[in-house]
Amino acid sequence: MKKLAVLTFLGVLSIATMAFAGDKYDGHFGDIDNNGDKVVVKEEFVEFFKANGDPAAAFVIIDVDKSGGIDHDEWHAFKKAHGYGHKDENHSDKKQ
Repeated sequence: MKKLAVLTFLGVLSIATMAFAGDKYDGHFGDIDNNGDKVVVKEEFVEFFKANGDPAAAFVIIDVDKSGGIDHDEWHAFKKAHGYGHKDENHSDKKQ
């Protein structure tokens, strides 16, 4: 079961790499999570990354467990796979 989850995750990451070419999906989790509930829902994600090509499609790919929200672990797994470093609250890269 764990092997299947890893293979699924790697497949999603390869699709995500193609889907995000040219767009920068990087930021501090706490900046994206407007209401502070430790889960980024699609509305929060789309609002934060509205300047990017298709943030709604990106959200679907990053939400690996298909829970309807991106948790901290999913966000950092995505960022690590795409070469984005960790941002803490003192070094955020908040999009305008």
